Amino acid sequence: MTPSTFPIRTRRRELGFTQATVATEAGISIPALRNLETGRGSIGSLTRVLSALELRWSWGEEGHAGPALAERRRAAGLSQSALGIRVGCSRPTIHALERDLTGRVETLLRVLAVLGVRNAVKAASSPKKPALVPARNAPDRDRVMTPPALAAAVIGHFADRIFGRVLDPARGAGAFHDQLPAHLERSWCELEGGRDFLEWDAQIDWIITNPPWSKIREFTRHAMTVADHIVWLVPIVNITTKARLRDLNTHGFGIAELVLIDTPRGWPQSGFQLVAAYLRRGYAGDWRVSRLTDVAIKGGLSARIEIRDDLDARAMGS
Repeated sequence: MTPSTFPIRTRRRELGFTQATVATEAGISIPALRNLETGRGSIGSLTRVLSALELRWSWGEEGHAGPALAERRRAAGLSQSALGIRVGCSRPTIHALERDLTGRVETLLRVLAVLGVRNAVKAASSPKKPALVPARNAPDRDRVMTPPALAAAVIGHFADRIFGRVLDPARGAGAFHDQLPAHLERSWCELEGGRDFLEWDAQIDWIITNPPWSKIREFTRHAMTVADHIVWLVPIVNITTKARLRDLNTHGFGIAELVLIDTPRGWPQSGFQLVAAYLRRGYAGDWRVSRLTDVAIKGGLSARIEIRDDLDARAMGS
């Protein structure tokens, strides 16, 4: 089987990315990405998309993919002119491809077919070079329910600041959503409940939840388009890598507070500190670092009831 297209759409969906997310990461337009997903467009744009999707060329190392095509052509006993005739293009077009992969995706696909390259791309990650962040979670590992006492303690920590419309974009069993003060205008999303947060477009004031860690970058990017205040319960590395900090800066957000939390028993142990990260639009100050104590977590439910009653009473003018 020869490659008739690149598995861009399949890979994007496997990673849970939208077209908008990949296009932003690659620095191209959404229409350009749509073309690439159907095997059309410039190879330069495709190269940037492959990087965003953690893919690489299968037949040659980065920076050597063009010359590697030339080596395959010569091994097949073809001149540039002969290959051009079989592909249906000119010799200069083949020369540009072999020099530095300049050209059109359509042409490259035909060249790969002639040269017998069955799988044009492969995963870029290598076990010899472990990443600085945890491996992507499989979808089933995203189903990690937050203990109600912990959710209550996190809400209690931010209760005096939460106002207006509040969204829990990954409700799960309701640990966060169901314990928010009743006077707030509460909404929720949950993929298994038929509400996809990545399709939410209404403006809200606060977002607070334990998001799916395999989609945290995509969730954060989308959250910054619909809310001014975001609280994520996540490993600290999922918020503080260079790429994630660049995302925050691009959207005009800053880290206002990192609340350190001990990882609950039964949760994936990544080796990274668990935090309730407070991201705020327009914030450019220092990061405040605090800690949620075991006492606060164990007393989270009762403390939450007291806080909720107090806020509800104040909202009613009592």
